[in-house]
Amino acid sequence: MKSVSTRVTASFCFVLIAAIAQPATEWKDLFNGKDLTGWSMGTGVWKVEHGVIVGGQGGGRGALVSKDRYKDFELELDFMLAEQPSAPDGSCDKCTYNSGVYLRTGYQVNFGRREAGEFIGVVVHRVHPKAIRGNVLWLDTGDEKFPNLRKKEDWNHVQISFKGLRLQVTLNGKKICDVTDNPTDAAEAEWKEAGPISFQWPPAGEAGGFGGFVKFRNVRIREL
Repeated sequence: MKSVSTRVTASFCFVLIAAIAQPATEWKDLFNGKDLTGWSMGTGVWKVEHGVIVGGQGGGRGALVSKDRYKDFELELDFMLAEQPSAPDGSCDKCTYNSGVYLRTGYQVNFGRREAGEFIGVVVHRVHPKAIRGNVLWLDTGDEKFPNLRKKEDWNHVQISFKGLRLQVTLNGKKICDVTDNPTDAAEAEWKEAGPISFQWPPAGEAGGFGGFVKFRNVRIREL
């Protein structure tokens, strides 16, 4: 027969293991395919067309922000970004038209074009010696390492995992980012806490007035 202390120890270990091994919640749709229920709009104009979220088309800056907040989660979605014509050599000085998803307030998975230095990768606004334009810091330039991974004029599938300090991004089945970031500046303290999921409005002004769009569909999330 087991002693009382042995039984208590075993019970404690069982509870501890159960807490550590807590499974992820079920997937839930962040976009219902019909309207923008569960989201709030910034200054930009967002709409739903044929079951797809559409933003851009010549408007100003703005964001589409989820009303719920998330800290540790997996997020999946499809996106399509309007294309601009490139020169015969493949260069494109106006391909800076980009979009993306903001997470925990401070992190952005950017959706851009690698030929213009706007990658599908992880970027933050932080003053740093390696930052461009003073405070734009790429934590991982993502698809810079995989030149033909993004499908042009087509849907691309993105999977994002954010758990603790680690942020991972997979594009079309290929892991392109794996970042562990530990903000220490007091101004970045909230970056470790739950925040809304926000879609960025593509600013036409950064692309020479090009009035393109970004589209999202099949947006779902589960908490870890």
